[in-house]
Amino acid sequence: MTKTEDIKRLLVSYYDGQTTEEEEETLRSYFNGDHTDAGLEEDRAFFAALQPKECPSPEGLEDRLSRQVSQWNTIETSLRRDVRHSSLRWIVGIAASLLLLFAAGAIVHQHENTSAQDTYTNAKDAYAETSRALMKFSKTLNKGIAATEDITKKTSD
Repeated sequence: MTKTEDIKRLLVSYYDGQTTEEEEETLRSYFNGDHTDAGLEEDRAFFAALQPKECPSPEGLEDRLSRQVSQWNTIETSLRRDVRHSSLRWIVGIAASLLLLFAAGAIVHQHENTSAQDTYTNAKDAYAETSRALMKFSKTLNKGIAATEDITKKTSD
């Protein structure tokens, strides 16, 4: 087998993504050399394009990039702080609203207890109605807590 046939076989493997690092180095050194088969000029141009080229960077570029990254970090930190504060405001507002609702409910309940007589004469009926009311209250409270957690997750993302 001639060297050109070996290179063509390696090229097929290379384009299929099945070459080893040593085989790729063989291809690179072949195409970087002076004696390349005329039928492989397109491949030579391809491998030449893959070679890293030195490109001078503008003067002061590193300092400007460093300042820009620092500025972005400062902006990102302040945005996180603002998001944290706004989510905390929401949580405190919702907690205060719930506290007011509980206080109003307690006052109304206390007022009703002092002015009304027992509604149920049977203890089992009273227990069943109390259980139903507490279950309804629990479900409503759980919905409110879930909504608060969803808002908190959205603002923290």
